[in-house]
Amino acid sequence: MRRTYLISSIILLILVIAGCSNDQSGENTEKGEKPKEKQEKTFDYPEAPKDAQGIIEQGAGEITKVLIDDGVENIDETAMEQKFKKEINELPKDLTSDQLYDFIIAKGALPYDRAVKLYDDFDNTYTLGREKEEEEKPKNIVFLLDASGSMAGSVSGGIKMDLAKSALQQVTGHLEPSTKVALRVYGHKGSNADKDKKVSCNSSEVVYPLDKYNEGDFNSALSEFKPTGWTPIASSLNLAKEDFNNNASQNVKNIIYVISDGVETCDGDPVQAAKEIHDSDLNVTVNVIGFDVNQEGQNQLKHTAQAGGGEYRDVRSKKSLEDALFEMTNQIREDIKKDFDLVKEGISLNSWYVKQSNGLRKVKQKFQNYTSDENRVLDNLLFAIDDELDLKEDVYSDLSDLIMERSKVMDEYSQERYEKMKQELEESKDKAKAEIEKREQEAK
Repeated sequence: MRRTYLISSIILLILVIAGCSNDQSGENTEKGEKPKEKQEKTFDYPEAPKDAQGIIEQGAGEITKVLIDDGVENIDETAMEQKFKKEINELPKDLTSDQLYDFIIAKGALPYDRAVKLYDDFDNTYTLGREKEEEEKPKNIVFLLDASGSMAGSVSGGIKMDLAKSALQQVTGHLEPSTKVALRVYGHKGSNADKDKKVSCNSSEVVYPLDKYNEGDFNSALSEFKPTGWTPIASSLNLAKEDFNNNASQNVKNIIYVISDGVETCDGDPVQAAKEIHDSDLNVTVNVIGFDVNQEGQNQLKHTAQAGGGEYRDVRSKKSLEDALFEMTNQIREDIKKDFDLVKEGISLNSWYVKQSNGLRKVKQKFQNYTSDENRVLDNLLFAIDDELDLKEDVYSDLSDLIMERSKVMDEYSQERYEKMKQELEESKDKAKAEIEKREQEAK
């Protein structure tokens, strides 16, 4: 009996120990099965294309497409950077330069199909028998030239003021004989010191009143001033209304070309001033050329041109300034033979060729501006990712090179299309010229 009791006690003790063991095991299992609070970060972005066709087909980045509805020039880059920084925090660590580049492009690429469409839609074929184009209206052109102290600075080709004067001499000498021009300068008195701000901001003067171009008088006017003081763009636009001699005729085009190397510094609002003169009875178109301006200057001058119903160009050298002025005043610099200005059945081949040559140049310039806009956007995203991740120097350099290479690829694509279409334009002109001459011979 005692033996039986002892055996029963031992078995009961074993069962109790086993039960405790199972409880602990179960507790451990429960702890082991508890889900992780943090999931591992993954990288799932496509490889960024490096050829032009691939870049075009890729389209807009995930963030860009949300913010670009109103056009590239109006994209909110601050909002874009904020969205981008949130995405950066979701990236895994130790990504390669190529992976970071893939990420930047996937988020911030611009949709190149918009720029490509400019070439696709361009008509470079002349059709015989076309209606004679409406005769061009005579133009009144007022040039507003920045004579502030910063125009004494240098860029590629020389001193900014000297280059601006030279460019004006070139373009005014090639205007149509019926065109009237005026030259107003601002910021040319006082100095750029605070004590002279009032004097300088009140300096805006017509040195060549609106009239047909006279080379001697115009050159003399250009010699009357030097770069000196502050930058009163707004007040000069307001005063320019008087320069058109109140000519509000429907049969004339009134145009302003502002050449400036910086923002308004005299507390005026050039955007509002441009809008007012554009909306007035004069119906003036305000175009702006930014000459070696920084990002702040570009933004203000772009908005000024938009408010004035005109276009904005950013130039950095003597050549780009001259090219912009010639193109914006609808001139063509190449010597065009006048001996085939043959009018038959209302055809004016020469007029068509000049117009289309300028149009093709503008397409190329707009494409280049688009490439520059994307380059700026991607550079800003690179700055943002560097701020967040503190990139190693070689990684930052690799990314900068990849962004620059992308811009180069698209510039080369644009240049190739431009050269091809320019050749097709020449061929169309020559073919039409030969056909016109053939028909004239047959008519004799």
